[in-house]
Amino acid sequence: MTGQNMQVVIVGGSLSGLIHAIVFQSLGHDVHVLERSPAESLHSQAAGLSAGPDVQKFINEYIKPKQLYAKTAGAVEVIDVEGGVINPIPSKDPYHFTTWSLLYNLFKSHFLAGDVAKAKYKTQKWVQEVKTDGDKLVVIYADTASDAQHELRADLVIAADGAHSAVRESVIPGISPQYTGFVTWRGAVPAAAVSEASRKALEGRMLMFRTDNGYTVSYNVPSDSGNLAPDDSQFIWVWYHKIDQNSQEFIDTFTDSSGKKHSTTVPRGKVDPEVWAKRQSSGAALSVPFAELIKKTTDPFVSAIRESSAPQTVAYDGKLLLVGDAFSLFRPHTGSSTNQTARQALELAEVFRGQKTLDEWQASSLGYARMTGAISKAFGEYCFTGQIPQSLAAAIKPEQQAK
Repeated sequence: MTGQNMQVVIVGGSLSGLIHAIVFQSLGHDVHVLERSPAESLHSQAAGLSAGPDVQKFINEYIKPKQLYAKTAGAVEVIDVEGGVINPIPSKDPYHFTTWSLLYNLFKSHFLAGDVAKAKYKTQKWVQEVKTDGDKLVVIYADTASDAQHELRADLVIAADGAHSAVRESVIPGISPQYTGFVTWRGAVPAAAVSEASRKALEGRMLMFRTDNGYTVSYNVPSDSGNLAPDDSQFIWVWYHKIDQNSQEFIDTFTDSSGKKHSTTVPRGKVDPEVWAKRQSSGAALSVPFAELIKKTTDPFVSAIRESSAPQTVAYDGKLLLVGDAFSLFRPHTGSSTNQTARQALELAEVFRGQKTLDEWQASSLGYARMTGAISKAFGEYCFTGQIPQSLAAAIKPEQQAK
């Protein structure tokens, strides 16, 4: 696997695909990224995210940005309706919060700044099949704008096409992300649009407030252009809300403003105004800073939270690899999705430098997915109920378990 130039095709051009594209580009390989969606569609579901330790390591080693890309918080602070802190949960290392758009633009520009003959990024390319042809793989895809069919021959294919991965389905059929019983409403509000009192309460903090049927969190991120100045930053909020999948509420929530039904996400600009008005009305009962964020959000989006996991990451004798959500989709309570894919990419660099084997990489990926999936599920139970599951109790100091 070392010492030879490879033709690498990456299916999926979001953060997972770009992270792997940059790693293989740095190893000297020709990298071709195929993304099904147009660029504007990708941005319609952009949100805040947590840049975990492996994301930070990837950025420091490969991107080396000239300016900071995240804002930090030292703890999750559970607050009451008046905004008073009920229970601070300190973190060993500070949380780093940023936005999907900021990282996407940072990673994409870095990838395309190299040799244009060796780094290609194409949108509106729908990969329909990956098949073997001797010692190569053939990626068959359609141009969604013209329906024209194309083929690419590859030494290595990386499936980074998300939780509903068509590539995964072609090699490990039958893995369908399962609904977990709750949805997330999400939005962002510019700091300049928030009252002085709420800004002071939200700035540089990660807050959590429990509701009768869920909980809300907020955190502070840079502007999408990377500005960290307080007046130019944003406040991200997420409202976790339990809904029965067979209820009328679920049907109404995932029917957009044009009447189209969605299975997973109603993107920005498509949420039914009546559905959002009801959600905003119920937001009046939240803790004051959260109520203000909900009230001042004009472009929310909502997602049904699902989870899934593949039993392997390697197929076709090591010529096809599953990464990110295409491999394992976590519940979002710990914000570990992007960290998983960064971790996989960093370890793949070791594989293709000859420092470890693909079997070792697969075992590491499977172990991380099992551990992180279990922790996220347990932490979510704590966030919803305030009760600490036994699996989390040992990791939380006794003084933090009081409430």
